[in-house]
Amino acid sequence: MENLSFPDAWEETALVAITKLAGSDIEFAAITETIDISEPDYPIESIANLAGGRIVKQSPMEDGEITLEIYPVELDSTSGIGLFQQYIGGTYDTSEPLATDSSWPASVDRTRDSFRVTVLWTNSPAVVAANAATAAATDSLRFSCMGARLTSHKTSFTDGIVKTTVTFKFPAFNKAGTVMMFRWESADQTALDAIATYDDQDSWT
Repeated sequence: MENLSFPDAWEETALVAITKLAGSDIEFAAITETIDISEPDYPIESIANLAGGRIVKQSPMEDGEITLEIYPVELDSTSGIGLFQQYIGGTYDTSEPLATDSSWPASVDRTRDSFRVTVLWTNSPAVVAANAATAAATDSLRFSCMGARLTSHKTSFTDGIVKTTVTFKFPAFNKAGTVMMFRWESADQTALDAIATYDDQDSWT
């Protein structure tokens, strides 16, 4: 029997939150055009044996990626209108005029910021944040990844508008191998729980 509670498809709108480790959730849906989620591949290969059969060799799960096409307008790192400072890293400028960090002394460790990226599709009308809880008796689908690094930031003016394609890359597991670094959630006529503050990239709670 057809499920009449869920919509036929998730389309047109979504919520997108990007959170720096130990930072605040920032909503980016208003400048985002497209989202491409590439969950980690889990490869195998078969090895021929002398009986004419095959032995399956399982390889570790690979890294995943999430790519957004956005329309940035400036460098403010707190308002969801660009990812320039998040990509460059270092110390985020907060005093106008803004500039990306250009002070990188020799031999200083180039520590890369860690991010959590969340995408939420829902028919819960009051929800305005991708990491927030949804209302009871609503439907939702949510993807989240954490421990992600912003690995690509390509800006063009080809079509007469500033557009940037950004890619976050995330590992399949944490260092200890005890936490999967991405997950899907759905709720059928029930509420999704809010995702906890991103202050520990080895825990979803």
